[in-house]
Amino acid sequence: MNNTVFLAKYRQFVTLLFLLFLYGCSTTNEYNDLTAVDIAMVTNAEAAQDGQSSAGEKNKPKLAIAFGGGASRGMMHLGVMKALEEEGIKADIVTGTSVGSIAAALYSSNEYLDVQRKLFEFSEHEVVDINLSRKGLIKGKALAKWVNKHTGYDDISDLPITTGIIATNLTQQKAVMFTEGDIGQAVQTSSSVPGVFVPIYHNTDILVDGGVLSLVPVYAARQLGADIVIGVDVFCSLPPPLKYTAVDTMANTFWIQSCIATKEEIDSAEIVLAPVSPDPSLVNFGGSLERTAAMEVGYQAMREALPELKAMLGRSF
Repeated sequence: MNNTVFLAKYRQFVTLLFLLFLYGCSTTNEYNDLTAVDIAMVTNAEAAQDGQSSAGEKNKPKLAIAFGGGASRGMMHLGVMKALEEEGIKADIVTGTSVGSIAAALYSSNEYLDVQRKLFEFSEHEVVDINLSRKGLIKGKALAKWVNKHTGYDDISDLPITTGIIATNLTQQKAVMFTEGDIGQAVQTSSSVPGVFVPIYHNTDILVDGGVLSLVPVYAARQLGADIVIGVDVFCSLPPPLKYTAVDTMANTFWIQSCIATKEEIDSAEIVLAPVSPDPSLVNFGGSLERTAAMEVGYQAMREALPELKAMLGRSF
């Protein structure tokens, strides 16, 4: 074996050892300072009864938006915000799961035009921190950093609008809501897709994406005091592309499980929006044209529901 071949194989060997070292010394996400509360699984009948009684006790019903999970389809949430903004309608409460938690955090902390600018300037490379580990392919800390940068608040409880960020507690097999603590860490936890993101340790429990048990967090919004809930489902109206690959089969399995498991909760919202994404992909954020198209779909869905919403709010055109 000549020296050139030997050196090449030596480098390959060293590289392999280095990768194995990284594989074993990967990131651990431990966030114990977040305040998680259990979410009461309210039935449709109970939700309607609670909404009627609370609305009767107040002059103005409290409006909530429950922003659902759906990865890159989250741009449709921006269209919902735009339609409400044009009518001067502002939510009193927001809840969010996964990409919906990003929408909720931005909505709570920014004016609409700022949210629009941030989401059109956003690059997925800003939030993808690769992790060579059995725990997950993405660390998630870059997402937390991005969220904190673009919200500008230190704690969820400091946000101008009452906000709940949803996650799934795998250890205790239940949905939980963050109402206090670092906003970026909460959003990272809510967005930690199993098998993709490194999961979160929270006081000895393991937490992952909220969409496993609460895809569109209507129950959480009700728990925070909402009388009227707009549930925005950007996920279940269209399955992801199904091809003979591990990623596609995993995505479709998650789609079926989440949409079936959370259907009753979604349907309990007073207004359910289910815009159909112009792109079936869950990972393609696209450029300006693609994002505008997705925003327009969400915008039209909210526009069509405005007469019903205004009637509930006691407002006229």
